Amino acid sequence: MENKNIDKSLFNLMTQELKENPHRKFHTAFALMSIIPFLVFLYLLVGRLFTIDILSGNIGFIVAIAAFISVCGFCIGYSIINRILNKVIFYAAKAKHSDQLKSTFVANVSHELKNPLSVIEVNVYNLIKGLAGKVTENQKRVLDLCRGVVNRMVNLINSLLDLHKIEAGMLDGKRELCNFSQILDEQVKEFNALFNKKHIKLKREVSSTDLALWGDREKIGRIINNLLGNAAKYTPDGGAVNLRVRPDKNLLRIECANNGPSIPPEKIAKIFDKFERASLEEGAGLGLAITKDIVEFHKGKIWVEDWAGKGSKFIVLLPRDLRRSQR
Repeated sequence: MENKNIDKSLFNLMTQELKENPHRKFHTAFALMSIIPFLVFLYLLVGRLFTIDILSGNIGFIVAIAAFISVCGFCIGYSIINRILNKVIFYAAKAKHSDQLKSTFVANVSHELKNPLSVIEVNVYNLIKGLAGKVTENQKRVLDLCRGVVNRMVNLINSLLDLHKIEAGMLDGKRELCNFSQILDEQVKEFNALFNKKHIKLKREVSSTDLALWGDREKIGRIINNLLGNAAKYTPDGGAVNLRVRPDKNLLRIECANNGPSIPPEKIAKIFDKFERASLEEGAGLGLAITKDIVEFHKGKIWVEDWAGKGSKFIVLLPRDLRRSQR
């Protein structure tokens, strides 16, 4: 089975995913493997073991049969392995294509749901404010509950749309000189009310109030927002969250630790996968997956460690100036 037997669009999709042509690699590897028997044949040809006398005798007939069998075996082996490789490429490309179709479908449905949910959110807010008439306390509590559900749905839809953009390679950003300390302050303020409600003690260790960083301000804020949101979700009432930021040569090191339940070892390797959650807590399991993609968009790294047996620590390394690597 040759390249032409595989759907060209699927093959191109797989080639883009692998960033190389698997057939070319296979042919190169097979050619290198065939060097050994070729060198043996060359040695016999130029050596004393392979003479005209041998060819003219009974041994010559045996050598010819052996050579014929070797060539046939080589061709058959090549055909079998090449056919298997084609099948693997085809099914892998088909699975990738199917995943893209599902992602596009989810994004389209999410986009269609976003507008009506926004209308519901605005009208519920107007009802709470009494713009459509006086609202009793009991009615207000019910409306607040409805507004909270709508907000969670809007956040989920936004996450799905962001994930689709990332998977489709449409993630872009404007890199500019940012003051990371200011971004940090803005994000911490958003969670102050939630931390106070759960009596969570937030300890911040920032080495400087002027930490310059080249990057997309909004997306960097999203990284901090997701880390703090994850910490707030899994930290028990009366717990503690440690947020530490310090320069590390030409990198910025961000550590966000919480004393919630430790992540099981079998979950650590998959914690940044889509729809993966450390526990059965509410949430779609998209926050950390999106965070990882944004960090990698900035050429950084993110991972999770055990926090001295007390919980989990998420660590992010971001280059402070990508322009250096570009130069």
